[in-house]
Amino acid sequence: MAATMKFVSFNINGLRARPHQLEAIVEQHQPDVIGLQET
Repeated sequence: MAATMKFVSFNINGLRARPHQLEAIVEQHQPDVIGLQET
């Protein structure tokens, strides 16, 4: 059976104002890969 991987993408624009939001997403979803992007 194939292994499942979980990916999360997060826009870090303004991350300094809300670091708790990224932490909560990682804690809740337990991703294997996190993609950080900036617009």
